[in-house]
Amino acid sequence: MIRQLTTALLFSVLAGSVGSQSAFADQANLAARGQQLVLVCKGCHTLAKGEPHNIGPNLWNVVGRKVGAAAGFEYSEAFKQFEGSWTEDNLKHYLASPATFIPNNHMAFSGISSETDRSAVVAYLKTLTDDGPVVGASSSFDYGGLKEGVGREDVYTVCSRCHSIMLVKQQGMSRSRWTDTLVWMVEEQGMDELPADQHERILDYLAKYYGG
Repeated sequence: MIRQLTTALLFSVLAGSVGSQSAFADQANLAARGQQLVLVCKGCHTLAKGEPHNIGPNLWNVVGRKVGAAAGFEYSEAFKQFEGSWTEDNLKHYLASPATFIPNNHMAFSGISSETDRSAVVAYLKTLTDDGPVVGASSSFDYGGLKEGVGREDVYTVCSRCHSIMLVKQQGMSRSRWTDTLVWMVEEQGMDELPADQHERILDYLAKYYGG
């Protein structure tokens, strides 16, 4: 009887240990995917501790932070008036549709339709703390299907803020037309002007892989 109880207890402990390890691995894999998906956030936000705010606030320690409370950032009235904190659920709902979750906010990003991708982004944001786990690189991220080459990450980061990467892949324009398009995006669509080196890197990439 004692042997049976001991065996059952040991099995229970081992099963629990395996389950915990599996859950940890799943969370780590999710965070690794989120690390790639969050590239789109870097167009407007900084991520590292101590980095200055950008168009949007720095996202270090964002999980659990009161909404509209990053020190030194000037929020819109919509954020100032929102009552609550950035819980995991609130972040997921916000990422699904920023304009719906906090109406009249100034964020241009339309949202992430995939529930799994939203969970991945939040899993990665949870690591942006002093005691957060180190996230390994994900090898499965395909940058929306963009062809591999220098400038791919820049194109993904800049272009996917406001529209589908599919729109980029469907074009096939000359470098001159891509240049005119970027100028039009800045002058007519409100896109922020890009740093000169990034601007050239993006044009080189688009002309080489999606030129016409």
